[in-house]
Amino acid sequence: MKKLIILSAIATLSSGAVFAENVSVSGTVPSICEVKTANTSVLFTTLAKDQVSNVDFTVKCNDPDGATVSLTSSEGHMQTVDGQDGTGIGYKAELKANPYDFTLTALSGSNDQVASQSQAGSSALAAGISGKIKLTVLQDAIYSGNYTDQLMLSITAN
Repeated sequence: MKKLIILSAIATLSSGAVFAENVSVSGTVPSICEVKTANTSVLFTTLAKDQVSNVDFTVKCNDPDGATVSLTSSEGHMQTVDGQDGTGIGYKAELKANPYDFTLTALSGSNDQVASQSQAGSSALAAGISGKIKLTVLQDAIYSGNYTDQLMLSITAN
């Protein structure tokens, strides 16, 4: 009889209502697309055809769809700052940062020339990819003076 009472008590205690609650577990990773370079200017002390200068940089983007890297020449060549808008010296900017590999030729003097390339997302791109822009002067100067252009390197999530 004792066994029957104990078994009845266990059955009664274990057949009670079950209550449950779900707990949502989540988190957020902020989107990061950035360019870093130590060189913010390049000076060709004697501006002549075939002169070369290099700019090292790092691009980083943690978007799973990847990113587009762009080079933009604001003047379309190195334009004289001495008032002669029609005069300029062409150059090319060859960007290499595996898997990115493209060239902007700034020769025409047309404003806002752009060259760009899109790549898929990768763990390497999310961690940061090092690269180099090789700048090569394409023409000899005809006129004396100071010449300049703004070359913008940018990265945008796809």
